[in-house]
Amino acid sequence: MRTILITGANRGLGFEFTRQYLEAGQRVIATCRQPAKAVALRELESRYGELLSIISLDVSNENDIIKAADVLGGQIDVIDTLINNAGVGRWEDIEDTTLDLMTSVYRTNAAAPLIVTRAFLPMLKKSQRPLVANITSFLGSTSKQEELGVAGSFCYNASKAALNMIGKMLSIQLKGDGIIVLLQSPGWASTDMGGEEAPNSPVEVVAGMIKIFENASLGNSGKFYQWTGEELPW
Repeated sequence: MRTILITGANRGLGFEFTRQYLEAGQRVIATCRQPAKAVALRELESRYGELLSIISLDVSNENDIIKAADVLGGQIDVIDTLINNAGVGRWEDIEDTTLDLMTSVYRTNAAAPLIVTRAFLPMLKKSQRPLVANITSFLGSTSKQEELGVAGSFCYNASKAALNMIGKMLSIQLKGDGIIVLLQSPGWASTDMGGEEAPNSPVEVVAGMIKIFENASLGNSGKFYQWTGEELPW
């Protein structure tokens, strides 16, 4: 049995990751900002018992990240897989883009996964096969942007491109520790963020990403993948 830590686990892809890993018999640490209001997670907790732990974590708050790592460090020794899933979506054009908005989205989507990874690094290093998956987006690909035109937004797309660079750098710095770092795009999934018109369901998208995680080796570290397994261009 492995231990999986998932940020932003109360809804969307984070919740589906939690559900599928629990169904597979893995131990899950599910984080969200307001555990008391995470009704769906609490229902999973009543079904799976000690396999699921729910802890409070606001990834945009560095002190909160440090506190969560301290709390968890007193409960478990090892994290095998860290899924940096928490993120925000903003869909604005150039007229609506402000410095404060850019800073806020960057803080959550790009900087937070780095700080979260650093905070839980001691527990990852104790795993026999540690893996960090940063949930990014194909909208962070400058090559794909040529095809997509105006899809996405300055804040969101640029933050995911920054997350890709951070993931690439982490893959190089953590290679000596045997830690696999993946840059993982879920494509367009029908979550609250993706909308009902999205062509792919969270169930199939998450199943595809978990398959990639399970089959990944250090040779895949630092690479950028679609949920189908296709390697994406930068």
